[in-house]
Amino acid sequence: MQTARWPRVWRTFSIANAPRQDNMIKLHVRSVPGGWVSTTLIRHTRIGDTLMLGPPMGSMTPREHSVRDVLCVAGGTGLAPLKAIVESIIASGRRPNIHLLYGARTSGELYDLPDLIRMQSSFPWLRVLPVVSDEPGYEGMRGHLPEVTQRFHSWSEHDVYVCGPSSMVNETVRRLQGDGVPLARIHRDAVHGER
Repeated sequence: MQTARWPRVWRTFSIANAPRQDNMIKLHVRSVPGGWVSTTLIRHTRIGDTLMLGPPMGSMTPREHSVRDVLCVAGGTGLAPLKAIVESIIASGRRPNIHLLYGARTSGELYDLPDLIRMQSSFPWLRVLPVVSDEPGYEGMRGHLPEVTQRFHSWSEHDVYVCGPSSMVNETVRRLQGDGVPLARIHRDAVHGER
């Protein structure tokens, strides 16, 4: 994406919703200190402003004909493409069990949790599990996502989608492979720091 305020400065963002009839797209944008584009989008962009979109770059899409259950592991704004994948699976009419592990450092950083809880209440085959790593008083699941994936039964028969900071993605993939998930069924994308 490019803004008029910063011509020729491109930043990548993941679409956070399944395709819609009205062609609207949602983006999850985290304001980064010193982030030219993120700060412009959050603080200076208004209804009616023009934004330039470039061609898609990622390759993580839902497996349309898969009959497997699904594990999604989302760190921070890595939630965006995984939310789109979950919405796409729901819209397809398929009913696999979907586990969404959504992690952040603090509970306050679980920015889209109310909408995820709404989705979960409407679709009983979706289970959303918020995970917090750096808040000792948090009453829910605590830990780092790569380690948390190993607290459950085997994911080896699941289609797995992982998105978030590159170190989290790489460690999660390593652990899942070690637990028997074939690399061919692990789909990943890393969220890189934005400026």
